[in-house]
Amino acid sequence: MFHFRDFIIFLKNPSPGNQFDIKSISSFLKLVWISFLIILAIDIITGIFISSPLRYFNLYPSLRSINPSPFYILKISLLLPIIEELVFRLPLQISKVNFATTLCIIIFLFLYKLGILNIYLAISLSIILFFFLYLGIKKEFNILNSLSIFFTKYFREVFYFQALIFGFLHLANYNVDFKYFYLFPLFLISYISSGCFWGYIRIRYSFGIYVCITSHIVVNSIYYIVLSR
Repeated sequence: MFHFRDFIIFLKNPSPGNQFDIKSISSFLKLVWISFLIILAIDIITGIFISSPLRYFNLYPSLRSINPSPFYILKISLLLPIIEELVFRLPLQISKVNFATTLCIIIFLFLYKLGILNIYLAISLSIILFFFLYLGIKKEFNILNSLSIFFTKYFREVFYFQALIFGFLHLANYNVDFKYFYLFPLFLISYISSGCFWGYIRIRYSFGIYVCITSHIVVNSIYYIVLSR
């Protein structure tokens, strides 16, 4: 099911290639479970060798307070995992629907987070744009072809860039002191590693994006339960 040796080889030189088939629901669930255990192992290892020493010297930032409201629980456990996987992992394989989905989610976040539109208008505009792009983009669409060529040629750089940005966006989880900016990569190494792992799952398994989304939901939900106690 999960090939650890293939994972290590992939990390040395990430590239799209042959995929492992997920042929049953049980295989899918086993891979989700294995994904959770690997993410947990990443967090334990980085906790022992990085987080604990930094905490000892009072250099590790505290987590932001956890809001127990139903919307916050839904946001952390369900909405954010879906959005993050569709923004970071989905476009690792370029297609018309992937391009339209990721672009529309980014536009929605931009419009909503900057307060340009309220959430309902931002969602409505993004949905309209999605259907416009999906129905309007032709196979010979230059931008889509150019992106596909670029991603194929520079896949290694694209792969690690998505993991790096995925990690640094999680600075928002902490009360950071910017005078320790040089330590940020150490704070975020578990997130960056998780981004690499989910990127591997996305590329190397059929229906990999669904494994990424499901395991991300499981990770966030369990971590929320633990941290909220």
